[in-house]
Amino acid sequence: MSQDAPGNLPATSAARAEVVRVCVAEALNLDTGSDGPVALTSNLMDDLGADSLAFLDIVFRIEQAFGIEITRGEMERAARGTMSEDEFAPGGVVSETGLARLRELMPEGGAKIATGLRATQILTLFTVETFAKIAEGKLQASQGLA
Repeated sequence: MSQDAPGNLPATSAARAEVVRVCVAEALNLDTGSDGPVALTSNLMDDLGADSLAFLDIVFRIEQAFGIEITRGEMERAARGTMSEDEFAPGGVVSETGLARLRELMPEGGAKIATGLRATQILTLFTVETFAKIAEGKLQASQGLA
């Protein structure tokens, strides 16, 4: 991958999203070319066959590329926002308020964000774009990027 120096970040969010796309492709041993199978809209599990170990590799590669840290707790808190665990997913099932939060945060989740969604299924909603948004948010928070 051409981008692995945190001090030399791409200038635009679109270019940073491309770095994330390449990180995902590399983690999954897929073609990294722009005409390859990995697009920003690709669902990591359904479209690209990612499993939980692949998620760890993807996160590691994104962290290395941007010099950031993404913890599982941060991903869960980002999904919940200011809601407590009980407000977000009482009994492990995402509440209507929690579903509304997910639709706002992850519109790319589409029809999968529906009544009956379990909190443990949130990772099935992740697309390449979801990770690009997480990385962008971390960069904006830590470095004031626009």
